[in-house]
Amino acid sequence: MTISSYIEQDLEARIRSGERPPKLTIGALAQHYGVSFSPVRAAVNQLVARCVLVREANGRLTFGERRSTRRQRVAILIDVQNPLRRRLDVLAGIRQVAVSANWETTLIPVADFSFSQHRKWSFDGIVGRIGRSLATKVKKRNIPTVNVWLNTDATGLTGVYPDWHQAGQMATQHLLSLGFRRLAYVGFSNDRGVEMQLAGYESLAHDIAIEHSVNRINRSYSQSISSWQSFSNQLDKLVGRLEPRTGVCVSDDFLGRFIIERCEQHGLQVPRDVAIVSIENEPLVCEYTNPQLSSIDVGYQQVGMRAAGLLAQLMSGALPPEEPTFLPPRTIVKRQSTDAFGVSDAEVAKCLHFIVTHAHRHISVDDVAAHASLSRRTLERRFKDAVGRTVGEEITCARLEIAKRQLLEPELPVKMVARRSGFRDSSQLCAVFQRELGMSPGQFRKAHAVASDT
Repeated sequence: MTISSYIEQDLEARIRSGERPPKLTIGALAQHYGVSFSPVRAAVNQLVARCVLVREANGRLTFGERRSTRRQRVAILIDVQNPLRRRLDVLAGIRQVAVSANWETTLIPVADFSFSQHRKWSFDGIVGRIGRSLATKVKKRNIPTVNVWLNTDATGLTGVYPDWHQAGQMATQHLLSLGFRRLAYVGFSNDRGVEMQLAGYESLAHDIAIEHSVNRINRSYSQSISSWQSFSNQLDKLVGRLEPRTGVCVSDDFLGRFIIERCEQHGLQVPRDVAIVSIENEPLVCEYTNPQLSSIDVGYQQVGMRAAGLLAQLMSGALPPEEPTFLPPRTIVKRQSTDAFGVSDAEVAKCLHFIVTHAHRHISVDDVAAHASLSRRTLERRFKDAVGRTVGEEITCARLEIAKRQLLEPELPVKMVARRSGFRDSSQLCAVFQRELGMSPGQFRKAHAVASDT
C-alpha cells in the first residue's frame, strides 16, 4: 500500500467515525502524518473525487458529501458546422460521458464566447476547443475547464490531446516496415502537433533510414489567391525533390492529398515510386483521394471521452493534473497509398508481400525462401541487405502489427489474438510485446481502448 493510499483510508475512516482533524489543510495534514505535501495532496484529491471531502470555490476543504438538487450544466465548445470527422468524434466521446453523468449540455460552435450571451446558463464546467479570451474568463470565474485544442493561443489550460509523438512514430514505422530507407517528413509550420510528430519521426528515421529529410510548408493556402499560389509553388519544389522509392510521412490528410495530386503532375506514381502515409484519418479526405490515402487513426473519440471524464472529476472538486494528458493513437488504416515496398530487389519485395499477407499463419523462414525459390542462406543475405533486419524479425514485426490491431477489439481474448496473429501461443505473444513495446498485451489494450477509464 502506498503512503497516499494509507492516508486516504485512514482519513476517510476518521471522518466517517466523527474523529475529524481540527484543521483541514494540506499543511496541517502533512504535519499530522509526518510526510511531505505530495502524498497528502494525492489522498485529498481522491477523497474529493469521491465526495468524502468537498473543495469549495475558494479552495477551502470541508467535510461531508456534496449534494446537488439540479443536473450539472456543461458547455461543449465544438464547431460541428465544420463537418470534419475528428470534431464529430470528439463530440461523440464527450456526449457518451455526458449522457452517463446526466449532464445538461449546450453546444457552442466557437472557441470563445461571451458569458453575457448565455446569462441563463450558470455553467458548472466547460469542455472543448478553448481560446485565449474564454480561458481568461473561466479562470476569473473559477469554472472547471478541459481543453482539446492543442494549438490554442490560451495558456495554463487543463488539456487532453492525441499523442502526436507516437502518431509520428507509428507512421514512420509503417514506412520502415515496407522496406523504405529513404524517408521524408512534410508538415505545416507553426503547429505544436507537427513538432511532436516530427520528434517521433526523427527518433526512428535518424537511426534506421539511409536518408531522411524534413520539409515545412505554410498553412495559409486558403486565405487568398496569392497565398494559394505560394503554397502551390512550395508543393512543386518539395515534390520535385522526391526521388523514387521514397516513403513520405505527412502531418495531416489534407496535405497528404495535395501531395498525391502533385506527384501525379510530376510523373511520380503513388505508391510505386512514392509511398505516402498521413495522420488523423479523415475518411472524407482519405477515401476520396486517388489512390486512397493510408493514415493514422489518432482516436479522437477517446480524446473526447477522457476530456469529459476529467471534467467530471474537476467538477467534483479534484485538482487539475499538473501536465496535459496525451493519449496514444489507435491504429494505422492501410489504404492504397502505401500498398508497395520500398526495396529495389524484386525477390525481396516479393518476400515482403508474402510475409505481410501470410504472417497470421504459422509460416517460417523456410516457407518464405520456398516462395521466392531461393536458398535460405541467399534469402537471409539479400533480405538483410535490402531491409536491414532478418526474415525472422520481419515475420515477428508483421505478427506484432496484426496483434496490435486485434487487441483494439475489447472482447477478443488474448489467446485468440495470439492464434489469429500467427504466434505459437499467448506466452509467445506476451514475450514479444514485453520485448518490443515494454508492456503486456493487456496493458496495450487498456492504453488504446476507446472506452478507457475516465
